[in-house]
Amino acid sequence: MTYYVYENWRAGRHKAVIHRSDCGNCKEGTGQSGYGTREDNGKWHGPFDTLEPAITAAKKTGGFVSCGKCCLKNRI
Repeated sequence: MTYYVYENWRAGRHKAVIHRSDCGNCKEGTGQSGYGTREDNGKWHGPFDTLEPAITAAKKTGGFVSCGKCCLKNRI
């Protein structure tokens, strides 16, 4: 399992959301559309081989949230 962090600075407060790579919101770091994300909205970080470096990267952005769709189910 790999993980990605989506840093979003446009949707409300600045946040960084950790996703499993197979999450429908992530799709291996390409976003919901599967075609990537507009650079003026946010940025994908990763892939990360384990959860720990993904958490570290998310915390470095100043905002950290885990995806309720894929990660909270798995207790992170």
